[in-house]
Amino acid sequence: MRKTVLNQLCASLLLVTSLIDAEGAAENSRASLRLTPCTLPQLSRPARCGSLEVPENPERPRDRHIAIAIAVIPAAVGPGLPDPIAVLMGGPGEDAISAAAIFAEQFAPLLRDRDLLLVDQRGTGRSNALNCDLFADEDPSAALRDLFPPRAVDRCARQSQARADLAQYTFAQFANDLEHVRRALGYGPLNVSAGSYGTRAAQVYLRAYPESVRTAHLASVVPIDVPPPLTMAKTAQSALEDVFLACSDDAACRAAFPNLRDEFRDVIARLDARAARAAVPGVVRAVPLDRGRVVEWFRSQLYRPGTAAAVPWLIHQAYEGDWRPIVDGILTSALGLRSALSLGVFFSVTCSEDIAFMRETDIERETRGTSLGDYRVRQQRAACEHWPRAVLPEGYRAPVRSSVPTLFVSGDTDGGSPMWFTQHVARGFENRAEIVLRGRGHTEWSDCLGKVYEQFVRSGTARGLDASSCRAVPRPPFKT
Repeated sequence: MRKTVLNQLCASLLLVTSLIDAEGAAENSRASLRLTPCTLPQLSRPARCGSLEVPENPERPRDRHIAIAIAVIPAAVGPGLPDPIAVLMGGPGEDAISAAAIFAEQFAPLLRDRDLLLVDQRGTGRSNALNCDLFADEDPSAALRDLFPPRAVDRCARQSQARADLAQYTFAQFANDLEHVRRALGYGPLNVSAGSYGTRAAQVYLRAYPESVRTAHLASVVPIDVPPPLTMAKTAQSALEDVFLACSDDAACRAAFPNLRDEFRDVIARLDARAARAAVPGVVRAVPLDRGRVVEWFRSQLYRPGTAAAVPWLIHQAYEGDWRPIVDGILTSALGLRSALSLGVFFSVTCSEDIAFMRETDIERETRGTSLGDYRVRQQRAACEHWPRAVLPEGYRAPVRSSVPTLFVSGDTDGGSPMWFTQHVARGFENRAEIVLRGRGHTEWSDCLGKVYEQFVRSGTARGLDASSCRAVPRPPFKT
């Protein structure tokens, strides 16, 4: 059942109230926030950790407070400059602190004289994590039916509501939290680096606190006014067509799978006829496979060329009657979902910011004639029927306009964020550079991009960057 927790008047006042609150809260917390030495997974550099308490609902500051977890990797040489690198994670629902080692290596040249600031978004990691188990180990076959089992989502919502107001776990609130942290630590404007859904969080922060951002790096962009679930079917179809073409152009792949398109059509026909069944560990009888669930898993493999390289082989195995690789992949990803994402944040963001704005006519138009069809969007829509929904601040979904120097990065083989997402968002940024990484996928990094990003941050402007300096990389070999 959909639950609205704020009326429309509150929504129109929320942003103004939060901005005012940020000033006072930061002043009150500055003296009390203390970071202490800590050890982070796989990180060899010194780090300092702490937490900042904030009201869960800024409009009710006397009610429940939550602790926002913070980690700082100090500059390697001397006191850091006042403009740290601040990473905003995707998902939505990924935490930042557990990935400290990855970002410390990725941004190493800049971290000689700058800090790395990692803040676990409210509801993730160490910040009142809203974790849920949608699938039980004792019934793995459930993962072959639903991506988001409605009964499990409902249970997740009820359990989470015992300790959280789920309408307060949106990007608008995260923007306020990040600003509280920045001011409490005494930093100047941030160099924000974001990927995937984190780029939407960055856009929200940019609009709310434009003077608090020195530069922005937005990779595999997600627009603020486009619901990604609505676009997934067409994006996946285009990415799948690219795989078919690349296979036909590759001698080894073409020789191994000369009839790949026909085999894929046959696999889909068998799934439609409910003729595909597979053995599942712990289940006595073979389990029927669902077309939407199988194709949705294929879609997830198209985000990066490394995983997409196995798609022709997977199709051929299914055509030959061996569904085990696909079933194993679905089960592994489903059971690993809890550790990969805070599903509470995932639903709080997507149900309020995306699903709420999709019309039936949009769904029919955007999914018609695709292999995925409407499976993903209807699964997510059904899940959101069980999740409390926030009322967004007035104007929240309007495209962002900004003069902050911004580096946009896209991969031309990204099956998650199509390049038109970047083009759609970038037109509102007057001081921008756009880089297309040829042969790269979703949020992929490269040494060349690292050099461009270092130049961008050190100069503090997007003007003059050589956006064509990163050469194309070949696709990885297809699995045959």
